[in-house]
Amino acid sequence: MRRTTRILGIVTITALLLCGGAVVPVAATPEVTVSIDAPDEVAPDSNFTANVNISEVMDFDGCNYDVSFDASVLRLDNVTSGLIGSVTIPVDIANEISSGTWTIVQNVPGLDGVSGSGYLAVLHFHVIGSEDDISSINLTSGMLSDNLAEEIVATWVGDSVGVAVAETTPPPAAPSPPRTINWPVLWGVVGGMVVVGVIAFLRARRKKAY
Repeated sequence: MRRTTRILGIVTITALLLCGGAVVPVAATPEVTVSIDAPDEVAPDSNFTANVNISEVMDFDGCNYDVSFDASVLRLDNVTSGLIGSVTIPVDIANEISSGTWTIVQNVPGLDGVSGSGYLAVLHFHVIGSEDDISSINLTSGMLSDNLAEEIVATWVGDSVGVAVAETTPPPAAPSPPRTINWPVLWGVVGGMVVVGVIAFLRARRKKAY
């Protein structure tokens, strides 16, 4: 019996060596990242959008997550569909559950799921804060699932946005006052020049007469 076991062991080792000597490992699936992509600065009392981006994902079928922000700086007016590849990711539920926190639920129609990179949704904000205010936009309680209703492990990353200081335009320079002519002085100068000219003329005639 021992001899038989030994022979089988030798045969197994030989087969492994002939096949390359090792079992080919299965490539690990890269972890998916879901992140907020917002502008660094926005103008006071303006509208802007922030995407909920998603990196390379396989067989994605649905998700739910919360978006939170400073309600004294930003107001979320709407949440619209995302896009992965050429597939639209509709928004099924977008409800404000508390001041500055919204819960979002999305599901891809059909049973096939979708693979690729893109964005899950577009967040439409309005700025209600003042200059120099800053608000983070965070993703919490996130869950992704595939077309087999199994969880897709993901990292959830937020972002922040600041309210820019409005540029001030310096007031235009005051126009120069119009130049006025001092007529009495002008006539005095002209009159003096005339008198001097007449005296010089008379003297020249007198010398010529002599």
